Amino acid sequence: MGKRLILILVLAFVAGLTCAALAETQNVKVGGDLTIQGVARNNFDLANGDPGDKVNDNASFLLSHVRVRVDADLTDNVSATVRLLNERVWDAESTDTNEIDLDLAYVTLKEFLYSPLTLTLGRQELRFGNGLIIGDVDTNRDSVLSTDYVNDLSLRKAFDAIRATLNYDPAIIDLIYAKINENTDVRNDDVDLYGVNVRYALSDKNSVEGYFFAKKDSSEDKTDKVYVIGGLLSGSIIERLTGSLEYAYQFGKKRDSDISGYINAKRRAWALQAMLNYSLPIAEKMLPKLGLAYTYLSGDKDLDGGKYKAWDPMFEDQTPNNITNALFANTNVSVIRVCGSIKPLDSLTLSAVYGYYRLAQKIDSAAGAIDGPYGPYTATNKKSLGNALDLTATYDYTEDVQLGLTLGWFDPSKAFDKSCRHDATQVVGSMKVTF
Repeated sequence: MGKRLILILVLAFVAGLTCAALAETQNVKVGGDLTIQGVARNNFDLANGDPGDKVNDNASFLLSHVRVRVDADLTDNVSATVRLLNERVWDAESTDTNEIDLDLAYVTLKEFLYSPLTLTLGRQELRFGNGLIIGDVDTNRDSVLSTDYVNDLSLRKAFDAIRATLNYDPAIIDLIYAKINENTDVRNDDVDLYGVNVRYALSDKNSVEGYFFAKKDSSEDKTDKVYVIGGLLSGSIIERLTGSLEYAYQFGKKRDSDISGYINAKRRAWALQAMLNYSLPIAEKMLPKLGLAYTYLSGDKDLDGGKYKAWDPMFEDQTPNNITNALFANTNVSVIRVCGSIKPLDSLTLSAVYGYYRLAQKIDSAAGAIDGPYGPYTATNKKSLGNALDLTATYDYTEDVQLGLTLGWFDPSKAFDKSCRHDATQVVGSMKVTF
């Protein structure tokens, strides 16, 4: 009996040492979220449709997004993150919809080689500034979902990338390289992204950023090159008022196509964005806020000029309004956006977003159309695209459960032919559970 007791105590002691050793070298956190959406979309083709034809006129579906994340701290300066993702339209069974996709998978090495340097390698989210240039690898045009018509609802944003961050407080320098598309393994037909972003903190509330990004698409015989250089100034203007001003210029080569008779036309495009946000000094317990924003993304007017002046959306992550984000690419447009929010209850937030849209350059109906996943839409020689409005109510049911309801409306204007100048509407109800 004594020998058995000694053996048990020895085993317990060894097990205790093992567990202690593991605890010192590994700290694992598991979490995630589940979002279920009920979506009803009406008239996204902006046309009445033929009698009895419901294609694009009325669409309703249920959609789920499931993410499971594991974060592991291996040592003080080494950590790893993996997040799995499944997005699918209910009952849209296919090989893709039942797949579990790798959403995040990266390693972080702090103080790599020397203390200011942090190295992040693998599939990771990249976002700089307000997301005008870099933020979403597939923008609103692509996703793992089973149909192109719901790509704008996807949560996936990660890049396969290497990021080196140099922290020279108050300056932070980020160097990135991302593989956007490998295409054929044995050919030089990749799509790559390179860049540097420098952020300097002028004070606790003000900062200035400068950046240069390059996207090279070698998927065809001629390489398409987009170079972007720009700057962003943001911070506090006066008490309760914050704002930002960003300008970016694009140059490079446009490989193909919609430019008559020109191969490798010169890119010459630009973007301007200004934002203001004000916390109202009334009913302060309800946190009333107002926002105003103006965005200009250049378009191409002269298709025969040898220069391509239309803004390339790059990898933007901005949603001025929900329906316009689903219908159109982020180019050749100017937007005036007014938004506001209020919290009448601690658990309830109400918000509204209005946007007025105009083409930066007219589109001749004889030369082209307004493109989009539900289009194309026949164009006229007018600039006015229309008005959009989103109304949202968000209710925090518990600390872990959030309910939402969003109503969307888009009123197309004279830039569209009369055959596709009918209102589009959307209703999205959602429930998000975080664990």
